[in-house]
Amino acid sequence: MTARLENGTLPTTLLHCLADGSCKTIDELDATLSLDRGQISDGAFRLIMRGYVERIEKGCYQLTPAGVDAAARGEILKGGPIRPDTASVRKPVFGTFRQRVWTAIRMGGNFTIGDIVMVAATAEDKDADNNARWYVRRLKSAGYVVELPIRQRGTKLTSSGHKRFRLVKDTGAKAPVYRPKTKMLHDYNLREDVPCSK
Repeated sequence: MTARLENGTLPTTLLHCLADGSCKTIDELDATLSLDRGQISDGAFRLIMRGYVERIEKGCYQLTPAGVDAAARGEILKGGPIRPDTASVRKPVFGTFRQRVWTAIRMGGNFTIGDIVMVAATAEDKDADNNARWYVRRLKSAGYVVELPIRQRGTKLTSSGHKRFRLVKDTGAKAPVYRPKTKMLHDYNLREDVPCSK
């Protein structure tokens, strides 16, 4: 069983591992750190949200200038909210896997299910691929996400490639939640229900 660590330990460990400014892959980080891949992804996600890390290519992470400065001054990251909370009532941003998926999607650019899972999943998330795929389908059916015509090339010769998506309706930080009874997405940012086409 993976040991649970304090919220700030994962991103702090990853921050200082990337301090040389190079782009390191998940495999390289996994071989260097005494963390599992889920913990590495979680730490990378938190650093991305702070603006300390950017993903140069799929599965390869590098410090931003702000991250280099933070590592140079030996910053120790703490748990808790990453950004100031200006809303009068707000649920914890990192409370659910789908919230982390939504936050990762909002980072911008095209994405595949694998990209999102790599950033959003932790060791505690079960069946993350199917969970993320299901949620993206709901976002697509409600008009938040579109599927792009050209797939990302797969690594296997027999692969037809990976579907690519793009966020086209970004309404805010809170993840829309699907309500099975009404077959709608409830958007907490708009405070309204959005119908799904399928």
